[in-house]
Amino acid sequence: MRLGIDATSVAPEGKGISRVQRRTVEALRELGRHELVVFARYPEELEGALPVQAGRALAWEQRGLPRAVREHRLDAMLTWTERLPIVGRGRYLVWLFEPPTHRIRQNRIAGAGTYQRASDAVTLGLWKRSLRRAALVFTGSQATADAIPIAARVLYPGLDREFVPGSDRDGRYVFHIASADPRDDHDTALAAFELARREVSDLRLLVAGGMRRSGGNGIEYLGRVPDDELVRLYQGAAAYLDTSLYEGFGFQVLEAMGCGAPVVATTATSIPEIAGDAALLCPPAAPGALGDMLARVLADERLASRLRERGLARAREFTWERTARMLADAVDEVAG
Repeated sequence: MRLGIDATSVAPEGKGISRVQRRTVEALRELGRHELVVFARYPEELEGALPVQAGRALAWEQRGLPRAVREHRLDAMLTWTERLPIVGRGRYLVWLFEPPTHRIRQNRIAGAGTYQRASDAVTLGLWKRSLRRAALVFTGSQATADAIPIAARVLYPGLDREFVPGSDRDGRYVFHIASADPRDDHDTALAAFELARREVSDLRLLVAGGMRRSGGNGIEYLGRVPDDELVRLYQGAAAYLDTSLYEGFGFQVLEAMGCGAPVVATTATSIPEIAGDAALLCPPAAPGALGDMLARVLADERLASRLRERGLARAREFTWERTARMLADAVDEVAG
């Protein structure tokens, strides 16, 4: 069975979907059930990948994908786009992590440029009809499956192997990841930290990611950090704070649990199904409740220890081996 993989989002030091595509290729290769034909814009990032000429994503989706299916005689193609080719044959397995309508709303709020607005208009016109042509649609969470008008199966990604607990725990800082994306709700994180700091005066807040502010008053902005430093930050934290308003899949919550950090987070979209009973959760945009929960974790070592144990157990359920088996079974189902 020849399975094509549209790994065109993989990029040097890429995160998010780039990391998901990279790990998917690696896990399926390790499983070894199918012959893989991998397509990448950075083929040097994936051994044996075939190069895709850099250019507009829409051109690859509409012309490149069906050409790849035809020329390489693929039995199925795995892709992460909701804009499948309008013409041409092929069995496509699509893996979505959020509805495109949500991303388009965010682009409008951010004042996207002319090309992005045009691309979004094409997406709005295509995505529902496109997904109905798919042989199978996966979503990264039940929350995303519930948000799209097409039948889908939930397929969780795995937790990368480097996210493991460590032996050194600082215990005096809260860790948070934020960007300029409004759905991170960074201001709520700051407010919750200030409330918790009233109970623990020497508490610090370490913020990684693309958010850039001046800091001070116990708050330090670290910028983007490499994966090894990210793991150390999770491992050493007294708690991980996630104030997200929207998560197609709660990657950071899962990573924090895998590193043994007690998690305090919102109930936004996918977070409750990822965290299970291994985190303290409250509704989004509630700094008072989040601050209270942080203070509880910092003051109660038994509670913190219980959250760590539950988080580690929960994180062990998310493996790339399991993801690869489910994908391989789906390929056999639709192309067998």
